[in-house]
Amino acid sequence: MNAQAHDMPALTGQILLDVPAAEYHRRELGVASNTVLKLLREKSPAHYRHWVDAEDDSETPALAFGRAYHCRVLEPERFASEYVVAPDFGDMRSSTNRAKRDAWLAGRPGVTLLSADTSAQIEAMHAALMAHPVAAGIMRQGVSEVTMRWTDPETGVRVKARADWWVRGKFFMDLKTTEDASPEGFARSVAKYGYHAQHALYCEGARECGEAITNYLIVAQEKAAPYVPAIYHIDTAAEARGYEMVRQGLLTMAECLTANSWPGYGAGIKELSLPPWALKEGAA
Repeated sequence: MNAQAHDMPALTGQILLDVPAAEYHRRELGVASNTVLKLLREKSPAHYRHWVDAEDDSETPALAFGRAYHCRVLEPERFASEYVVAPDFGDMRSSTNRAKRDAWLAGRPGVTLLSADTSAQIEAMHAALMAHPVAAGIMRQGVSEVTMRWTDPETGVRVKARADWWVRGKFFMDLKTTEDASPEGFARSVAKYGYHAQHALYCEGARECGEAITNYLIVAQEKAAPYVPAIYHIDTAAEARGYEMVRQGLLTMAECLTANSWPGYGAGIKELSLPPWALKEGAA
């Protein structure tokens, strides 16, 4: 072995295929993910510890729709077997109609119910996505639902990430449904949901897993007709800020694990300042 190879840092992680979503999303104390780092960054370690211990896995209608659409695009065979359109049982205020619905579902264990309207929306969105030449080209190569697990070299924190799509040696891609996929509108979503931090986390994970990728792509698609999709990558300034945010969260996690302490917003009395917009004349 030559000196250059001897000096190469050891890889700390691996890329895993076919990891069930339920297994990946299992909450593990001390294991960082994009969701975890966002919670540590925007709320507090106390909120994170509560989230780990909580048993409530309920999801909003928007999250349920996004999950169904992701399955339609990324795992069409599973979608066909696990999502079904129910017959019209009539007014659900009727106990008789509710009983009919429950009996119908009882004969189909493990399925998720879609309304006819939701099913039509999902199929229309998928058609619009496949009509985009670049998006369609991406979906003709690569693999879906790719899990990375690694140990952060600086802090020793265990980390995980899950990309919607992976084209080996080129990029990871995530599919995001949104109200506004325009450059200006989706830039606000990137800032709000921390997609630039997600970009940084994926790139760090790829490096620790020995995978050379050139970028993290986002396919943003609107949920209202005509269901326009757009494909973005994060610019240099956003990328740099994303790496800072990831590092901030990992350092917080490491400190809490070392101290076995999960503080809230801090002890004592703090001075509170209004945001700049609230100080302008005429602000409500």
